[in-house]
Amino acid sequence: MSFLWRVRQLFDGDQSMEKRPLVEEAPEIGAEPQESVPAAGQIMRQQGGSTRREAADFDALEELLIDAGIDVDMTMAILQEVRRGGLLGRPTAEQVIERIRGRLSAVLDLDSTLHTTGSPGLPAVVLITGVNGTGKTSSIAKLANMLKQQNHTVLLVAADTFRAGAVDQLAILADRVGVPMVRSVEGQDPSSVVFNGLQKAVADKVDVVIIDTAGRLENKKNLTFELQKVVRVIETKFGLPLSETLLVIDATTGENALMQARAFSEAIPISGIILTKVDSGAKGGSIVSIARELHIPIKLVCNGETLMSIKPFDKDDVVNMILLSE
Repeated sequence: MSFLWRVRQLFDGDQSMEKRPLVEEAPEIGAEPQESVPAAGQIMRQQGGSTRREAADFDALEELLIDAGIDVDMTMAILQEVRRGGLLGRPTAEQVIERIRGRLSAVLDLDSTLHTTGSPGLPAVVLITGVNGTGKTSSIAKLANMLKQQNHTVLLVAADTFRAGAVDQLAILADRVGVPMVRSVEGQDPSSVVFNGLQKAVADKVDVVIIDTAGRLENKKNLTFELQKVVRVIETKFGLPLSETLLVIDATTGENALMQARAFSEAIPISGIILTKVDSGAKGGSIVSIARELHIPIKLVCNGETLMSIKPFDKDDVVNMILLSE
C-alpha cells in the first residue's frame, strides 16, 4: 500500500458512511413521546468525537510521514501546514496530499544545474564521492556516457585506490562507454593519481574530467584528509576550480543518507547529489532532509541498470516517488 493510498484511506475512507443530523426531526403529532438527547448535548458529543478523531488522524499521518523517511522537523512543518489549511473544517485527502506535495516541492526547489564547462582551454573537473555500495562506480560510467552523448570528450580518473575491485570495475565500464581512464596501482596515494590524470587531461585538451574518490566513512579523519588533499591538487597545483563535487546517495538508504551527507559536507563542499536506486522501492524522504538542512540540490537521478538510465533531476518525479512509496 502506497503512501498516497494510506492518506486517502485516512481522510476519505469513511465518506460513504451516512452522517447523522445534528438536530433530530420533531415527532409527528399524536405519536408516542420518545426520549431523546437534547440537541445541544448531541452537538457537543459529536464535536468531542470529531476532535478526538481528528487528533488520531493527524497522529496516523505523522507516522506515515516518518515512515516515508521524512525527518521529525519536516514532518512537524507539514502537519502544521495541513492543520492551518483545515481550520474551516476537516481537510479532504486530496487537500492533505496537495499540501504535502507543495511543502516537499518547496524544500527541493534548489538550483540543480549541472556545471560541466571549464575555463577556456581547460577541462571541467567533476569530483565524485560517496560510500561503498551506493552505486558510485556505475553512476560515474552513466555520467560519462551522458556527457559523451552530448559531444563532450571525457577522461575518467580512478582515485579510489584502496579498492582494487572498484578500479577494475571502472576500467571495464570506461571501456564499455568508450572513454579513456587513468588508473593506479592498489594503495597509491589518490592525490598522485589525480595529478597524473589532470596532466593528461590538459595535454589532451579533454572537456570533462570525472574523478572517482574513496568514501570510507568508518575512518572519517582519513577520509577528510584524503579528500581535502585531492581538492588541493586540483585547485592549487593546476589552478582548476571544481566544476562539481557530487555525492552519490542511495535512495533506499533511509536516515543514514543524512548522516552521510553531513559527514562528506564537513570534509569538502558538496555542490550536488546523484540519487541512485530510485527504481528499487525507495522511499526517498531522507533526500528532503538533506535539502532542508544542508541545502544540497539533487542534480542527477539514476533509475536503472543501463548506461542510459541517468537523467537530470526533476523535483516532481522525486516528490511522486516519495508519495508512491510503500
